Amino acid sequence: MRKLILALAAVTALAVAGPAGAATKTINIFGSAFSPKSATITQGDTVTWVNKDNANHQVLADKGQFVSPILRHNQSYSFTFNAAGTYTYKDELNPKRLTGTIIVKGLPPTLTLAASSQYVVYGDKVTLSGVVSNHKGGEQVTIYYQPYPQPNLIQRVSLLTAADGTYSFIVAPQIATSYQAAWKGTYATPTSVQVQPKLTIGRNNGWIIHAAAGVSAGVSFNGRAVQFQRLNTATGQWVTLRKVLLNSRSSFRVIVKLPKGLNQLRVTMSVNQAGAGFLGAVSSVVKWRQLT
Repeated sequence: MRKLILALAAVTALAVAGPAGAATKTINIFGSAFSPKSATITQGDTVTWVNKDNANHQVLADKGQFVSPILRHNQSYSFTFNAAGTYTYKDELNPKRLTGTIIVKGLPPTLTLAASSQYVVYGDKVTLSGVVSNHKGGEQVTIYYQPYPQPNLIQRVSLLTAADGTYSFIVAPQIATSYQAAWKGTYATPTSVQVQPKLTIGRNNGWIIHAAAGVSAGVSFNGRAVQFQRLNTATGQWVTLRKVLLNSRSSFRVIVKLPKGLNQLRVTMSVNQAGAGFLGAVSSVVKWRQLT
């Protein structure tokens, strides 16, 4: 029996380190008792036994979950408890006199939440995803959202995790929005998505400029300024052809004379003009060949 225990010790003494933030509990071994005889720790914590006695001792779990080599004076043995439960153990060299108990509490529930992008153009979609700490399927996760300047969270949806404990949900924020997820009374770290107004350029008896964002939320860019620009291919710089103010429909028609040949055009809006809850924006580049 002694040879078997020693052989097992060569394997189990190499305990895997616990997760970041895990604690270490020290139990001293004396000739009369383990001190403390009973200890309560959290899943992922490590227990270190230190032999303070002049005699040899050997720590052995009653169900064989862990076993130390024979410990001489001041030698130690550590084991990381990765599963919740109650573990009873003894000193194999003094099994009737030295016994102890380790109570391992399960980790509190946690979950993660991340967005596939932190910056979007109005109308684009974002995937929110995360995982619950028990990695089980069928767990109910609730997702909340808080659009600017709403002071409180609003429930968006409740969904069930996949078989591996993961979950995902697609959203299309209209304005800067913070998202939150909850499971079993605990909340994930919030994640935020910033929104750029969507600027477009079209042509109909002149150039039609339009800015869109948060229409359903009652957002209007009436009176906001945008820059209608053309790329100077010689210098590589964008030159503002006209600064215009958008009307009540968040649009404007501008007539400008363009030089003959290929022109590259765009519209920009500064963050100050976009206003609270929005980032500055740049439209896609439109190419237009002026014939005369």
